Amino acid sequence: MSAFTFQLLFSLPCTWLTMHALEYLIKISPRRWKRLLMFLGCWLLGNVVIFIGDAFNILAMFPCFLLFILVSCEGSIWKKIAVGSMYASTIFSFSALRDNYLLQPLYYWHSGPSAGELAFVSCRAFLSVITNIPLSLFLYMGIRKFAPDKDYALPDNLWRLLFLLTIPPLGITLGITTLHDIKSPLPTEYPALLSISLLSFISLLWCVTVLARQQKLEQQGMFMEINRKYYNAMEQQHFEVRRLKHDLANHIQVLAALPKEQQESYIRNLSSLTDSMQPLSYCGDATVNAVLSVKKTAMDRCGIRMEMSVDIPSGLPFHKTDICALYANALDNAMEACMKLDKPARTIILKSRAQKGLFCLEVRNPVPDTPQNPEISGKSGCILPTSKEDAANHGYGLRSIREIVERYHGRMEWNIVDGAFDLFLYIPL
Repeated sequence: MSAFTFQLLFSLPCTWLTMHALEYLIKISPRRWKRLLMFLGCWLLGNVVIFIGDAFNILAMFPCFLLFILVSCEGSIWKKIAVGSMYASTIFSFSALRDNYLLQPLYYWHSGPSAGELAFVSCRAFLSVITNIPLSLFLYMGIRKFAPDKDYALPDNLWRLLFLLTIPPLGITLGITTLHDIKSPLPTEYPALLSISLLSFISLLWCVTVLARQQKLEQQGMFMEINRKYYNAMEQQHFEVRRLKHDLANHIQVLAALPKEQQESYIRNLSSLTDSMQPLSYCGDATVNAVLSVKKTAMDRCGIRMEMSVDIPSGLPFHKTDICALYANALDNAMEACMKLDKPARTIILKSRAQKGLFCLEVRNPVPDTPQNPEISGKSGCILPTSKEDAANHGYGLRSIREIVERYHGRMEWNIVDGAFDLFLYIPL
């Protein structure tokens, strides 16, 4: 068996552990060719030789590994860059320690007159595999125990922050490896610096876990508030139903006693009372029902008329907090724009459906007719500037909607035409 074949076969378990440890931090695509590509990237990352003073290997491997992450994994660009940099920094630091210090006696032996090339290559392959085992176990067991839930989600601004925190340990390893003169002896502080860079992975993993938990608590708090308002509205409606049922006998007696010409007016008043009771079930998704019920009650208080067409037969396969944020942000923006108009013009049209593998949401509302609202349009990457003078106050809500839509690989479009703001988005189911 050749040295390369030995290293290939016996490093496969280490590569498997390394890739599955990575999967606790970022989701790898289920497509077979992408998983094979990611497996190849992890194998190359763990087995590349990193010599201090030889910049080629590390400078070539780092962008290649990031490319493997970008192609094979799911999530935002910043998440892929941050996780890929954090992972590469850790393994590069270990490889530099391994090849320059743990295996250093082997290179001294190879420089002797009795050392054969085949024996050297075979011995190095064996020792490289043996030393990779502790790192693979460390990554797999550590990430498996301390990583956040697999369904965790962080916004891009936090991933950019984590990437900035990754730059110092990554910069230490890159600087030591690329800037050292290969003809000069290795300084005694290099092992300590590389060890710090290696162990910084623990603090970075801790940062990811803490931020993910905090984000989840905030989302749960928001969703609990929506649920509280939903159940309060449901309790109020049930009270109205019981009250009407209790008063039904009295209404019948009054109708029987009223003259015929007054009965129609009395019946119309009763009809207006029943019409004010809004339904609590608009579709088959409980979260959508909760948000629409709460927002419909708020619109009634503000004198805003809402026209809804919702065709969602079953629960949506998205996080409840994301569903809540999509509808709530879109409707909050529409309500804020309507409050700048006279009551007769306050109308919001909502259309939503989940059919044929697509979830679609469209919200349309009038905007103040000012010179600052020309006919404009935009897509996912373009957001209206925030302003309190016109319909551009949609900006902040649209940023949140855009982040959710892009995370689920969907698309968002908006436009202002004929005095109306129209938001449309779709997400594959």
